[in-house]
Amino acid sequence: MCETRKQTRCPYCQSAKVVKNGKKPNGEQNRLCKSCGKQFQDQYFYNACNPETRELIRRMLVRGSSIGDICAVLLVSATAVLRLLVGWGKSVTVKPRRKRYFKVQIDEMWSFVCSKQKKVWILYAYCSETKEILAVTMGKRNQARIRDLLKRLEGIEIDFYATDGWKEFAALLPYFRHLIGKKHTKGIEGRNCWVRRRIARLTRKATTFSKKLRYHWYHFKILVWALQNQLSYI
Repeated sequence: MCETRKQTRCPYCQSAKVVKNGKKPNGEQNRLCKSCGKQFQDQYFYNACNPETRELIRRMLVRGSSIGDICAVLLVSATAVLRLLVGWGKSVTVKPRRKRYFKVQIDEMWSFVCSKQKKVWILYAYCSETKEILAVTMGKRNQARIRDLLKRLEGIEIDFYATDGWKEFAALLPYFRHLIGKKHTKGIEGRNCWVRRRIARLTRKATTFSKKLRYHWYHFKILVWALQNQLSYI
């Protein structure tokens, strides 16, 4: 009678170059992938440690699922989901792919953090030709936010800026390269609607909102990064 052994593959890169790497305190065999250098186990007693579960959490975050929904569907704790959200948010960066853009649209959108008495504004720059969010900042609706956004756009050439009629834009953007009016910002207005559909906590008339500002920031940052990298589940 012959016995068939299943080849162990790395859950991160699917490589077959896997070796044993000691045992965990619970007695479970630990393995090391020689291709990507990551460690994993054959079985996980805690579901949130499973690489496949963590990938599903990422997919659900990008698709706009709330923390409560993720916990209920994947049977993990809110702490595990928030820990992954913060770690992932810290690791990704938002930066333009090109060195020059003909027209960049800038707009602001608001949502709640902690309670419906506390508004937080998201200000970002968008290029409708490449469907790319170039830079983003978050905080109060004032000139400091605009300056912070322009600082994040340093290093690239922009021929024209397009905004709505908010007077603070006119005060800080170059006059001869500043286009004002809704007809110039149709692209970013549509992107605002798309973003609100993708992240439940950004829906203004719902009871879903972030409890902390950093969760708000990291979730939006992750969505922008996923859009820039064109993830299949975005």
